[in-house]
Amino acid sequence: MKKNPKVYALILGVWAACAVALLTACGFMVYDLFTGQGFTASAWTAAALLLINGGMLAYMWLGSVKDFLFSFVFLLRKKKLMQKYDEIIYSDPDIKTLSASGKENPKVLLLYCTCNDFNPDALKACMKQDYDNFQTVILDDSSNFSYIRRIDKFAKTHGVRVVRREEKVGFKAGNLNNYLQGKTDYDYFIVLDSDERIPKEYIKESLKYYAYSPKVGVVQAAHKATKGSNLFQSLMGLSVQSNGKICQVMKNFYGSNALIGHGMMISRKCFEATHGFPHVVAEDISFAIDVKNSGYDVLYAPNILCEEEFPISYPCLKKRQAKWVQGNVEFMKKYNKSITSSKMSWYEKLDVKLSHYNLPIIPMLSFLIIVNTVLIGALGFDVGGYSKALIALMVLFLVSPLIPDFFVHGRKENVFKLLGYAALNFVVYASLVPMMIGTVTLALFGKKAKFIVTPKESKRLGIKDALLSSYDSLLFAAIVGTVTYFTYFSLVPTLLLVGCCALTPFAVLAANVQTHKEKDESGRGGNGRQKGNFPKSAAAMQ
Repeated sequence: MKKNPKVYALILGVWAACAVALLTACGFMVYDLFTGQGFTASAWTAAALLLINGGMLAYMWLGSVKDFLFSFVFLLRKKKLMQKYDEIIYSDPDIKTLSASGKENPKVLLLYCTCNDFNPDALKACMKQDYDNFQTVILDDSSNFSYIRRIDKFAKTHGVRVVRREEKVGFKAGNLNNYLQGKTDYDYFIVLDSDERIPKEYIKESLKYYAYSPKVGVVQAAHKATKGSNLFQSLMGLSVQSNGKICQVMKNFYGSNALIGHGMMISRKCFEATHGFPHVVAEDISFAIDVKNSGYDVLYAPNILCEEEFPISYPCLKKRQAKWVQGNVEFMKKYNKSITSSKMSWYEKLDVKLSHYNLPIIPMLSFLIIVNTVLIGALGFDVGGYSKALIALMVLFLVSPLIPDFFVHGRKENVFKLLGYAALNFVVYASLVPMMIGTVTLALFGKKAKFIVTPKESKRLGIKDALLSSYDSLLFAAIVGTVTYFTYFSLVPTLLLVGCCALTPFAVLAANVQTHKEKDESGRGGNGRQKGNFPKSAAAMQ
């Protein structure tokens, strides 16, 4: 599928206009400042801080403009974009030609990666493939004997092979490499996480993408969140499907295709060309760069819809976010040169950096903006409507990532549910800023990235648990709020961030509000499983 730079050219044009307007407004504030205070040392300092804040806000807006225009362009070109997939979806290739022998269907491996988080119902759902030549292998890094016993029992009952390694190096990537390096008796493999549920047509539909072009090295399936068992999981899980329906499709045509580390099929030729997964925490986004540099492509398949569980509670999400931040800082350090010199086009490189660099960069910029704002107040200046303007800009910045969610869920979800999702999203991700600042700071000072397994279970959380889980956010809110008040005699300049951090305990306790509990096919409580029915076309799916 041919990529086009037009959307990123539009993004840069709109962003440049916004940046000029923002910096011009800062210039007028500086003029008013000098007019009222004269050219004193404190006035010069305040002016410099104002312009620095303007520059940082302008950079932050680049991601916001991208989020908005990706959604807007998709809305305008939705039908044409999705119809481009029909050539693949409606094809009926001779898949035997994709095997090494050319005489039988390609051999496919289902590689189920687990580390103390085994989900037998999810794995059983994945194994119900409408395909005859596949093998399931559990790659178990568990240290908890309870999980080891459960895995061994499952393997014996279902005739599944279990592979364990003595030296557990390289995190998930090392686990996969340990089994795959030097192995040649397969054609493709699928990476499954412990909570992954792929539809029964997954293998057949994925192979159509490989028949479409010999350059395809990885096929990344779409995902949605399973129905959450509590309010936190139900609301926050809405973001999973909207990211796939809009952002990933747009990346397929106008950006750089991303990998999410699971629900992806990889050819043996591609794996061998890349020399395996890099031993880093963010092995998925790093591997995508290696794939491109090896002459292969990543294709996103919106018609193949898998399910995954969104973190069940705020503390679980916080651990996952900490892993992502560490992984992305490590990615920036190790892959920046590789991205710069890669075979990707300029707009693909820009898309990679905006998508993955911003996770650690934006919290640090937000913190610096707060520090500068406090310093301006400490110098005795309250420049016109600067405080209120700052609040408005930060609201726009927080709203922009939610645009795809409202486009995707606006018609089928209750408006009150969407408003609840937006409010909870504000509180959750704003309250994670202190943790992310600390994580980035430690990473910059040499702390090695650690692969943190996201917990899949959560107990009922009490007031004490809520306070312990959000102590850093509460402390951050208290310090920033106090300093802001004594410099501005008002909380307005930092009200949004302080308010969200102060509400963190309520986000934690949202996991106690049960929504529903489905039964899985064994009759026990669970999240159910996807039926696996495909739409008649990619356009119909949307």
